[in-house]
Amino acid sequence: MTPRPVGLAAPLRALRPEATDRLDVACARAWDAVDPELLDALRTRAAAVLGHPDGRRIGAADPTVAGCLEFAEQFVIDVSGIADAEREALRGHLGGDAATDVVRALFLVEYALRLELVSTRLFDGPVVAADARPTDRPGDASAALREALAEYQDAVVRGQALDPVLTELVRLRCARTHNCRICQTLRMADARDAGADDALTAAVDRYETSDLDERTKAALRVTDALITMPSSLSPAVAAATRAVLAPDELAELCLDVSKWSTQKVHVALGTDAPDRLPLGAQGVSWFRFDSAGRVAGYSARPDGA
Repeated sequence: MTPRPVGLAAPLRALRPEATDRLDVACARAWDAVDPELLDALRTRAAAVLGHPDGRRIGAADPTVAGCLEFAEQFVIDVSGIADAEREALRGHLGGDAATDVVRALFLVEYALRLELVSTRLFDGPVVAADARPTDRPGDASAALREALAEYQDAVVRGQALDPVLTELVRLRCARTHNCRICQTLRMADARDAGADDALTAAVDRYETSDLDERTKAALRVTDALITMPSSLSPAVAAATRAVLAPDELAELCLDVSKWSTQKVHVALGTDAPDRLPLGAQGVSWFRFDSAGRVAGYSARPDGA
């Protein structure tokens, strides 16, 4: 089965060519690491839940495929609803390492669909899919998938269009919606340096009724649409967002939400406990990114001491 290409609004590809190319590679590696027929079924179910044209309700006689489809639907609708019983069922069907590969691959094909649906609402222009890329199957397809996803995340973080405060509020909105324990415990030190104090970050939970500015609220509405239901981003909301965020900011916002949402993999697998983080008196851990887009370390204090 031929891997499904990633369709994105043309301006998103034009504004962030490196990151979108890395997304193409990561999605191609997903098809290398997981049985293509299974991944196609999972993508089709995800598309149906999200209202994407490729979606349709499909069943499966094979209990492994049926179990994976059930897991995938919960993953797309609300990953925080996945409990230990569902995780153990998935591992029982696939085995531990294979289950991890399936969850990573599911995340990638799901978020490619989400990005297509939201980017085409935010930008004018056609949907552009990358040319089918030759994929020499790597010797270790699982490692190649993991590395490609990490490289995509690094490329996203290297964007500079959004200020640190807005970036942090978007990150926290993702963390709290997905109920990721690690990400809710973390705080970006650069955002604190730029003015993101506790009162400001707390406002993300009730942003519509808060005194956050309209630019921030617009960004959080797009965030909500991307991580919940893309169809909730109405033409009016999209137009209002374009009025307060520049095209490069919109592009970075879309990709940032996808990067922060990789936390869904940890939530789904139950590996999101913050037990190894150094925590300060308020129960948070501080971090920064280096110039390559990688976390430079964690600290119990915002100054890194």
